[in-house]
Amino acid sequence: MYMGKKKDYQLNGQLCFDFNTNTEHYVVQSNELLEGKQNLKLNSAKIVRALIMQIKPDDEELKSYFISVQELAKMLHISAANLYRDMDTITDDILTNHVAIKDYQQGKFMKIQWVTACAYEKGVGLAVKMNPLLKPFLLGLQERYTQYQLENILAMKSVYAIRIYELLMKEQMTRFIPADGVSVILAIKTIREACDCETKYEKISQFKSKVIDIAVKEICRCTSYTVSYECLKKGRSIEAFRFHLNSKYNKI
Repeated sequence: MYMGKKKDYQLNGQLCFDFNTNTEHYVVQSNELLEGKQNLKLNSAKIVRALIMQIKPDDEELKSYFISVQELAKMLHISAANLYRDMDTITDDILTNHVAIKDYQQGKFMKIQWVTACAYEKGVGLAVKMNPLLKPFLLGLQERYTQYQLENILAMKSVYAIRIYELLMKEQMTRFIPADGVSVILAIKTIREACDCETKYEKISQFKSKVIDIAVKEICRCTSYTVSYECLKKGRSIEAFRFHLNSKYNKI
């Protein structure tokens, strides 16, 4: 069992823990965090999920972690050469980006940066410290949370696929999937907010081809689910999608 041990590498004077690279472990986050507006690029989004996977059930604080470039490249399914090339861009994206978490009572969004420190040493590796303000959404979760294995999203080629997969897992994670599958309805507004594409792909045909169709294809390719969908209309306008999920194991 991975217990996590401190590396000699330091970030802002704090010793970093080894990065757990067992991608069969779970990404566990509150539903409020999962539903938040996010605008991370693809590899940045994967790294943030990998950071969340490091958290253990008995953790009381969010820790600092270190991973070598070679280990990170293997985890992300990309070449080390490409990762070396892109590390400055990735670290800038992670450090400057935020998640906007909706306060449903007040009808506004609270913006929280993902990390407070992110250091890349060329030829060595990446050290990251998650923002302590995210503690209520990541630590000690007993209800209203979603979990999935990290390996399910690492091969995805679209950040929209990751976000829609997370929304689908949130809606179905407590359900037993029968032989004929389950249905999940997601409003277009919910998808646009989660993907932070409220002003992109305004035509529904563009939204379907650039977001929904790609996400469905990637989820089918990378996970243990088969997914199809249909449009739900109110009058002449499409307001939601009904996704049909089934486990590939149901067909064995």
